[in-house]
Amino acid sequence: MNNEGNDPVKLLKEQNAQLQEQVEKLQEKVKQLEDDNKRLIDGNEQLIARNMMLAEKMDIYYNVRMHVEWLKDLVRRHREMMAQADLRSDEELLAVIETRIESDEIPLPPEFGIKEVAELVGTTQTRIADLYKSKTIYQSVDKYLDFLRLMRALRILKEKPGYSIDAIAQDSGFNSVRTLQRKIQEAIGLSPGQYRDITNPE
Repeated sequence: MNNEGNDPVKLLKEQNAQLQEQVEKLQEKVKQLEDDNKRLIDGNEQLIARNMMLAEKMDIYYNVRMHVEWLKDLVRRHREMMAQADLRSDEELLAVIETRIESDEIPLPPEFGIKEVAELVGTTQTRIADLYKSKTIYQSVDKYLDFLRLMRALRILKEKPGYSIDAIAQDSGFNSVRTLQRKIQEAIGLSPGQYRDITNPE
């Protein structure tokens, strides 16, 4: 009788071979799953990076849009202010200018001119120019501002005898000592030093 078919060693070898084949197939599936998982991770990382980039772009877009809206509102309010300013009478506008510049004593550096005056009171440079030409003795804004600078310089010369001429020129808004000296000489026929001596005889 042939017992090869019932040989337990042979059966074990066959079973072992089948199990080995199944293990290899499982290992291949595991490797495939690991590869798929790696691709998913890489894809997720790319997606996260793209989402972060999009979020940054959205933040930039939002900030730009907010800035644009702020500028639009600023322009609108400026136009309203200009319109309201043009509704004021010449006398009212002059009074506002005098209050803002003379009473508040804002600084008057050499570069402060018609543009800054118009912005200060919320009207156009054209109206300011026409106003000073037709309604004041100064004929121009520059002459008016120079007059104010001169008055400030004379007041400082009188009230602060220890101040240097250079410091007075800067504080009153003249661009140089020579300009200050010339303006005072033209106005009162004296030099700054002579005016100081007269107003401070001691």
